[in-house]
Amino acid sequence: MKKRVISIILCAAMLCSATAVPTFAASEYSSSEQTFLSAGEKILQGIVGVIAAMIKTPDWDTVEEYFEKNGVADTKTEFADEAQSDYWYVGYGSGSLQTGKELENYVGGSLSITKKLATAVRDDQRVRTIAMSDGRGITVFAALDCFGLANSEVIKIRSMLADYAKEKNITSINISALHQHSCVDTYGMNGDLLSAIFLGPTRNILGIKNPSGQSEEYMEHLYATVVKSVKDAVESMEAGNLYYGSVDISEYIRDKRDPQVIDPNINRFRFVPLNDSSKETWLINLAIHTVGMGAAGTTVTGDYPYYMEKYINENANANFIMIQGAELAITSNYGDTLDVDEELTAQYGERYARLAAFGKRLGEKACSIQDSAQVEPILNYASKTITVPTENNILLLAAKCGLLTNTVVKSGFMKYDVVTEIAYLELGKDFAVVIAPGELAPEIAFGGAATAEDSWQGKDWDYAPIKDKTDRKTTLVFGITNDQMGYILTDNSWHSFLCENEEIVATGSVAGSTFTSAFFALLDEVR
Repeated sequence: MKKRVISIILCAAMLCSATAVPTFAASEYSSSEQTFLSAGEKILQGIVGVIAAMIKTPDWDTVEEYFEKNGVADTKTEFADEAQSDYWYVGYGSGSLQTGKELENYVGGSLSITKKLATAVRDDQRVRTIAMSDGRGITVFAALDCFGLANSEVIKIRSMLADYAKEKNITSINISALHQHSCVDTYGMNGDLLSAIFLGPTRNILGIKNPSGQSEEYMEHLYATVVKSVKDAVESMEAGNLYYGSVDISEYIRDKRDPQVIDPNINRFRFVPLNDSSKETWLINLAIHTVGMGAAGTTVTGDYPYYMEKYINENANANFIMIQGAELAITSNYGDTLDVDEELTAQYGERYARLAAFGKRLGEKACSIQDSAQVEPILNYASKTITVPTENNILLLAAKCGLLTNTVVKSGFMKYDVVTEIAYLELGKDFAVVIAPGELAPEIAFGGAATAEDSWQGKDWDYAPIKDKTDRKTTLVFGITNDQMGYILTDNSWHSFLCENEEIVATGSVAGSTFTSAFFALLDEVR
């Protein structure tokens, strides 16, 4: 009976992250309601923490042991203020991540009490890679159609490219997720929940590795495809000019969570080769969740980026790569003006047809951009390995049961951190890029954080916006890059997960301050 009760509680705790919870502004709750909800969360977290403590900890290193064994992934180019070359050098690579066995795999997006295996495949899943150089070293960005990749997977890919990177003077390799909630599970959290709950603790005792939602065959194909795309991008590099432009798409964006802060633009870096017969390459940056089929669906799709790429390929004959921005609780607002294809609706349903129309509309918007600046060939880059405290016992429990692939380390008695990575990028003299290992709250980058009066914690956010610290005309965010550690909220915006989605899959209430203070320290090192 005792085991049955524990299992029921454990099931309920883990399934919190699979349940659609309505999101409301803090002001919509009275102070007594906020106190009640926060107390309820603490009680549930306490219960889950006790259960997690009863489960044998996997063979996790201490913080000191991890860094002693692995060192750090810190990278830094020599920061230049003037161009060392007349031109940019850019190359592009892409490849399909699919194996043909997608229907045998779990689908990302949300936990499920039943086996969440794919039931249909609508679109290809791809990796799109850009290699960039200002005439010095090469920086690579690969963006994958997937829910997320843990930093441990990024490190594996880098290790496979280590010799090649040294040969070609590749100074950094960055891996981003477009965060589709309708792709094969590459993150691990969407595996067999019942198996994790009932057999995970026993496997830990026996020293047997806990399986996650990842398919080993799929991941091996993914690694090989990403590696090939990086090599293809590097080998195809050629000289040309880089231009920046943007277009306001705020009418298509909805922020589900206060404070209402968004990047309202599609930001486009357009590489134009000197060779007129070569294709342009467009690096697109915007912040909208790719959740057109819902979080709990089992149909594999590339969501709206698939149709953005299709439109841009067909109408601009340009290579396409997109990197998500600061998308904390940012979702799509389809509005009433989309041209929804009736044939797609009849064949696959209205929901799919509408996400396709949304992608086409964003593709049209990207093609309408007029370049506003030529970007000088200056590329400065620095990264730093950090650890973030894991206060969220639900995620800790999931990790102990094998459902998360993030690197967890012991930071004290019954205390645990996640090992992750931050980075900073400068393009030309005017553009700064915050590279975040999760879903960043836009207000951390752009300002507008909740005041003490409006926050649940009754406290101010004691950090300046990152854009004020970069000393650049334009600051952008590349989110879910080099890790997926969940939501990164301002500390004073931490609510109860009994009334919010984001807190359920965040490491804890200090992720925002840990990230921001580490990022400011990185800026101080390079500037």
